[in-house]
Amino acid sequence: MTMNPMDDFLYQLNKYVEYSTELRSSYEHLTEHEKSIIRESHPYGSEPETITQQAYDWHDTLFKKVENEKSRS
Repeated sequence: MTMNPMDDFLYQLNKYVEYSTELRSSYEHLTEHEKSIIRESHPYGSEPETITQQAYDWHDTLFKKVENEKSRS
């Protein structure tokens, strides 16, 4: 079954949320020095917790908007 482009995007965003959660979990087990290296390497100095929260927020907002659009149709 072929997905339409929006369904494909939603699927990939869902996977991104899953991967960012795994990334955050791995990050939590690092030493403070290792965490510092990771934060300093990120283009905006973000921690995986921030990235994961942004992914969840994006996911939830987008899925609500898509559901609202479907209910209008």
